[in-house]
Amino acid sequence: MNRSFYNGISGVKTHQFGMDVWANNITNINTAGYKYKNPEFSTIFSQSLNYQTNQPTVSDVGLGGMQLTSSAVMSSGSLQKTDGKYDMAISGKGMFGVKDLDGKFYYTRNGAFEKDGSGNLVDNFGNYVQGQFANNISNGVITNEKVGDIKLSNVDNRTDIVLPDKLTLPAEQTTFVKLKGNLNSTPKYKIDANGQKVEEANISKYRSILFTKSGEKNILDVKFTKQVPQGPTNVLWNAEATVKDTEGNILDTQNGVLTFDGTGAFLSSTLKSVKNDDINVSLDFGTPYKKGVAFSGRDGLYSYNSNVEGKEIVKDGHVAGNLTDYGMDSLGNIQAIFDNGRSVPIYKVMVFNFQNEQGLNQTSPIYFQETPNSGKAVLFRDKEGNVLNQSITNRHLEMSNVDMSTAMTELIVMQKAFDASSKSITTSDQMIQNAINMKK
Repeated sequence: MNRSFYNGISGVKTHQFGMDVWANNITNINTAGYKYKNPEFSTIFSQSLNYQTNQPTVSDVGLGGMQLTSSAVMSSGSLQKTDGKYDMAISGKGMFGVKDLDGKFYYTRNGAFEKDGSGNLVDNFGNYVQGQFANNISNGVITNEKVGDIKLSNVDNRTDIVLPDKLTLPAEQTTFVKLKGNLNSTPKYKIDANGQKVEEANISKYRSILFTKSGEKNILDVKFTKQVPQGPTNVLWNAEATVKDTEGNILDTQNGVLTFDGTGAFLSSTLKSVKNDDINVSLDFGTPYKKGVAFSGRDGLYSYNSNVEGKEIVKDGHVAGNLTDYGMDSLGNIQAIFDNGRSVPIYKVMVFNFQNEQGLNQTSPIYFQETPNSGKAVLFRDKEGNVLNQSITNRHLEMSNVDMSTAMTELIVMQKAFDASSKSITTSDQMIQNAINMKK
């Protein structure tokens, strides 16, 4: 009978622990990045009342239960759109890394970040967000704008993300211009002075800005004139490229001939470049047609019997720019945005992974620390060992993964189990009282 007392007591304690865990889950249902905990229980041990080898069953009496652990469930929560410029949410596995003022590292799914007064990217508690630097800033000037996607190397290269208030992007000189579109080869006719019908040359013009190394602008005009009469198979266009300054002074002029086949595909050009600020700017009219090569002859200029021109100009170069804002792409690259329309990645937010997420030590509702059981923080890699990019959604936060209906149901179960355990104590008390009363 005393055993039933202690079984009831252990049940009360155990289910009180379960109620505490689920109540905490419900409390944090709106905490971004919170991972709910699942209380787990275990029997203490059992005692055999009657054990004989020749009997098919064993009579065991349990000696109560106890709390075993509360394991964090690391499933993803739903994403919620925010107005925070630096808010981030991870799609899939992984965790953000932050560092406190004492240099300790923590890991979290809460991506509510902001820039502090010193330019550091921090979370709501002032911990420094960890990323990898592109090493392309020197004395407030961008030294390399052609970074593209920043390639992560290893965990040891993580550093605090510092976003300067002032940055300058130097001017870049134009080195190439690619022209795309249709040179309309539909024959045009006119009546000459003798009253004869003769073919008139078709003309098409392109204009583009060329940037010098000092950031000044010059103007490129390219004029195409169809040769008439045409040959029996190919279509020929005379090309004249002229570079002028903003006042209209001619700086250079080059001429050549473009050849297209009977289907309008580009074959060749004798006009290769034009000079701008003492350097040759290459003129790209497309990939010459080659049988079996996809899009060759039609990825630049082509010559069809069509009025649809579809003009497009692609070039490099730009004027100098000053920092106006920061943005972020889906690969976690933080982009510096300049007033000349250019953007350059300078940092990449790191996403860390663990061999055993369940082994992490949860130091607060949203922070975890690595342990020997979780293994050290690593980066995602493919089978060849290359670091994989994790998808990060900007201006979103991952909400708690607590399901209210499940949490409330579990809370009711724990309450009923608590009531039943307490009832076993009062029932045992009544049985003992009856046994005492038997003496009277």
